[in-house]
Amino acid sequence: MKKIFSAIALFCCLALAATAQQLRVHQGTVTYVYPASLLETMNYSDGGQTLTILGRSFATAEIDSIKVTNVPGTFTPNSINVDYAGNRANVTVSGDIAALVTVNVDGANVSVLADAALQEEVTYYLSGTSANGSFFMDGEFKSTVVLNNLNLTSTTGAAIDIENGKRIAVVLPEGTASTLADAAGGMHKACFFINGHAEFGGAGTLNLSGRTKHAYASDEYTQFKSGFGTLNVTSALSDGMHVEQYLQTDGGTFNITGVQGDCIDVSATKDPLDEYNGQTFLNAGTFVLNVAADDTKGIKSENELAFSGGSIIATVSGNGAKGISAGTNLLVSQAEGGSTKIKMTVTGTTYMPGDATLESKCRGIKVKGNLTFAGGFIDISATGTKSKAISIDGVFYYSGGQMTCTVDAAGGMVQI
Repeated sequence: MKKIFSAIALFCCLALAATAQQLRVHQGTVTYVYPASLLETMNYSDGGQTLTILGRSFATAEIDSIKVTNVPGTFTPNSINVDYAGNRANVTVSGDIAALVTVNVDGANVSVLADAALQEEVTYYLSGTSANGSFFMDGEFKSTVVLNNLNLTSTTGAAIDIENGKRIAVVLPEGTASTLADAAGGMHKACFFINGHAEFGGAGTLNLSGRTKHAYASDEYTQFKSGFGTLNVTSALSDGMHVEQYLQTDGGTFNITGVQGDCIDVSATKDPLDEYNGQTFLNAGTFVLNVAADDTKGIKSENELAFSGGSIIATVSGNGAKGISAGTNLLVSQAEGGSTKIKMTVTGTTYMPGDATLESKCRGIKVKGNLTFAGGFIDISATGTKSKAISIDGVFYYSGGQMTCTVDAAGGMVQI
């Protein structure tokens, strides 16, 4: 206790002369960092059993140490850093938000709960390596999560589980590669799960393995920004990517293989008023998809799918499997100066033949509504009993583009 009083007294004396100084409060593997510029008074109460700094109360019996340091340029407001190191995780919390977050660390499993009063964006920096760690976050305001060469395998559930339901920006810094794997046999939805509006950016690489269900999943829309790097799904017991509300890609490379469900599944939410509900917008990006299970899809969109740029390269093998499945209409177009390409090799026959409910035939592209082909290039090779390159329940509208395969349209073809 005497050392704590001495550190605080020294800090208060020097704070005015050295604004780069910091007060660092250590509790186990969690450190709270307060720059001199933020501090005015620090109060003891309860007979010295409680120390309050910027609204956060510490039980003095639980403080390991308080240190005064002079480290210019290292304080980042509204930030939490998590550095995984084997069986432990070291967490650093900026003092300006310390009173509004609750951090729990159990070995290398980190949980951060933000108070509803925290109405400012917090940036979480995750780095390091652990073979038995995880990250959980919940709150009521948008956040940014930076994955900086993070290698994280969970033995209890999801590797990363974000539950706050707001806009979550996920950043992969250029030159970095992060790898996540979840626990096998759990009840969680995905290796990397976001309950909220997910927006991915950064030119780095993210590798995912889903050992319980999906590799990646979101309960609301997911967007991949222009300049996004690479997402590799190496395995999943269900879908590689499972997105609710809508999916939008404006760039990036997506390599998805080793999945037992769909490579990409876009589903509608329970609220029919949600914007673009169940729709898919592939504006750019390269999709390399390996569909190798019965009755699965490379890209499945519950409602409309618009593919206006980039390329889809799919190897489809499995009874009833499909490269692209649109629940309503499919639009394939090409922006001026752009390039839109679909190339597939499809091999398979009928899944559950004779079953009126489950029977499904192998298709390169299956459209339950209308297909409009307004530009681009489509090359599909389909082999196998009753397999087809393109099957349309509605009308095939053609206005431009090249195609090397046949089209079976129940509503016929209309040139526009």
